[in-house]
Amino acid sequence: MISLTVNGKQQTFENVSTIVDLLNALNIQRDQVAVMVNGDVIRRADHESILLHDGDSVEIITIVGGGC
Repeated sequence: MISLTVNGKQQTFENVSTIVDLLNALNIQRDQVAVMVNGDVIRRADHESILLHDGDSVEIITIVGGGC
């Protein structure tokens, strides 16, 4: 079990160790978001390899496309 602050809300997860695991647990498609862990922007290519730790702060920002 891991306790994370996700977008300012304290949450507890089972079987979550990477950003990909977290996004899957939250039913979020990873190609539509940017992720920050403890204030650092994490490249999408690193989402599978960056390990989350108990107490980490994660910000998930939805990318919205559009134009005029």
